Amino acid sequence: MPKSDAGNRRPGYSIELQAGEIVQRGRPIVISAVAAVSPEACRGVSVAGQRVNVRPLSDGRTAEVDTSTLPVGPHRLRVDELWSKRSGKRLPDNDIPFVIVDTAAPLPRDVTVQHAVRLRFDDLDVSRSRLSGPCEAGMVEVFKAEHRTTRKPVQLAFDSQGKRFDIDRAFAELAQRRFKVYGKVHPALYARVKAEKPGGAIPVAVWLRTPEFELPDKPVKGAVRRRPPAEAKAREAWKAATGRFAEVAARHGMKVVRVDSSAPLVFGIVSAAGVAELAASGEVAAIFLHQTEGFDDLGNSIAIANADDAHTAGFTGTGINVAVYEQGPDDTSNLDIDDQFDSSPSTSQHSRHTHGIIKNIERNAPHGHAPDCNLHSANSYDLDALRWAVEDRGCTVISQSFHRDAEQTSSGLSFDDVYKDHLALHWPYPSICEAAGNGVDTEFVNHKGFNRLTVGNHNDAADAMASDSVFRNPASSHGDRELPEIAANGTGVTAVGLTLGGTSMAAPAVAGGVALIQQANATLRSWPEGCRAIMMAAAWRNPAGGTWRADVVAGVDAADGAGAIDTYAAVQIARARRGRNNTPARRGWDVGTVVSADIGADGFTTYVYRISVPRLVFSPTVKVALAWDSKITTLSFLGITLPIASTLAVDLDVHVRDASGATVATSASWDNSYEIAEFAARRGETYEIRIRRWSGTDNVWFGVAWEVRGVNFVIDRLAEATHIQLGPR
Repeated sequence: MPKSDAGNRRPGYSIELQAGEIVQRGRPIVISAVAAVSPEACRGVSVAGQRVNVRPLSDGRTAEVDTSTLPVGPHRLRVDELWSKRSGKRLPDNDIPFVIVDTAAPLPRDVTVQHAVRLRFDDLDVSRSRLSGPCEAGMVEVFKAEHRTTRKPVQLAFDSQGKRFDIDRAFAELAQRRFKVYGKVHPALYARVKAEKPGGAIPVAVWLRTPEFELPDKPVKGAVRRRPPAEAKAREAWKAATGRFAEVAARHGMKVVRVDSSAPLVFGIVSAAGVAELAASGEVAAIFLHQTEGFDDLGNSIAIANADDAHTAGFTGTGINVAVYEQGPDDTSNLDIDDQFDSSPSTSQHSRHTHGIIKNIERNAPHGHAPDCNLHSANSYDLDALRWAVEDRGCTVISQSFHRDAEQTSSGLSFDDVYKDHLALHWPYPSICEAAGNGVDTEFVNHKGFNRLTVGNHNDAADAMASDSVFRNPASSHGDRELPEIAANGTGVTAVGLTLGGTSMAAPAVAGGVALIQQANATLRSWPEGCRAIMMAAAWRNPAGGTWRADVVAGVDAADGAGAIDTYAAVQIARARRGRNNTPARRGWDVGTVVSADIGADGFTTYVYRISVPRLVFSPTVKVALAWDSKITTLSFLGITLPIASTLAVDLDVHVRDASGATVATSASWDNSYEIAEFAARRGETYEIRIRRWSGTDNVWFGVAWEVRGVNFVIDRLAEATHIQLGPR
């Protein structure tokens, strides 16, 4: 087992600072040497780019770095030329990233803060403010921390006066207030009812109350070829519930249009007055606005994604069922479509283009990101087309490049979000890639679900995001939700006789990349969690902002998510499956289920994943991505049962430690279904990835992936044949 992490240790001294730690401005950083050091040693202690006072203490072994003059934001503590007074030997250098925040909260010195937010609770919502300046009346500061020596998790919350605050009760009371206003009616439907005349007809989707679905034991090797027995049993319960609901619908004047086979859902038309009556029924878990109209989200995208290198390596999407979910293409002469949902759909050039970006047969031109996949056209804006692609045609990759009208103006999850999160949890477990949207700064990321990949649009060089690529984050409990998850080239993309731009063109590029990694390892066809982790771990370029974790901690709304896709790197990771407690490897991935039996007293899983950094790689960096799922469930607070929703029932964090046991990187947000940790590594070092279950007790599926990047000597080319990655691309 790793040693306890009291601080950042080097031979001869230690620093009371964990890599990535959030430090309260004014709290000194303590450096302690084993033996006396030279009085001039303090000159070698600095904070990059800033003037700081370093004060040696009287014992001759300890110094304090004053942080009171540092601005809020990220910094690096550097220790150079520290000399032992007794031996005259120079001690090892150190370079530790940390983040300064403003807070008057009485944080104990014996905890390491890994994430922090400042919140304001309103009547029906909660909002986040930066930890800069004083904490105003009505604000609450919440900290995710761990004990420095035991590493046990510690959650702390304080009001503006520095008094302890019951944050869990505050969230429960907020949920109670929202339920009092909305009940089981989704906010988008509630707004429509308010605006509609009492007799007006409203399209609705009624989610029925059924026994809660328990995750089946999904195999971690090989694609799941048929529906698990547990899911088949759940479908029987759904069918029975929809049958019983027919009488309820008739009693309240609801005209049933369609019964869904993939979820306990009934679609229909009901009057505005009838919505509240339906919601009051004990058969109903929630009632949503059902929208069937959509709005399209309007160089060489293959080369910038390094998909051409993956094609050269033999990965072209062969055998993978992929679907484009939107209207039909206006011209199919350069397309090769296996099947379509509607034989006479509405059509558009936009659809021709998105189909062609994934696969086309145009002469003397690139044939798309996944040129040998089995391409399907789910050619309708209706969710039934998506259900067809997944359930009837077994598509394990979906590309969507349109949104509903309300999705761009709403801060919360839509009915479509809940439905698609549900689909990802059920056979054949599709990986769904969606365009983030194009618009103004006030527009929210259009797709806000947890179990998919939302895609932003970067330029041809992957060094800037398109000015209209939407990145405004949805509302969330702690205000630290970060969307989109990833970015791809959607600027001036030419295919099938068209040149168009937008996130619409970026989403199919990611979908094509996912098809290639599913070809590289068949297990990934049934594990969207693994697909998400691999695509994010391989995305090494950041077209906008800082690294993912730095942006989340600072409260910066990042436009590019994990960064720009690199399909070739993703394929190489996909080929390097590693199991738990693996032999250290430069890259790898795994999938599985987090269960309570595998969680230790400190909240960490009892297994690890090991990374090795080759000695011949210079300036190495490591990127680790962890992804897991939300749950479609109802929650109970203070005696009320909330309507069914897509909810993060489990919060996971990722920690990376070096061979000495010191933490070198963490990612510990509250409201995301993924975490990303990246750091500058040491050549020849071995690191451990450790997963912490911060909260929740439910079983949850997860995927984890990692890769080491760097500059290689020519001799290292030989190692590539044994799956060791070349330097940066």
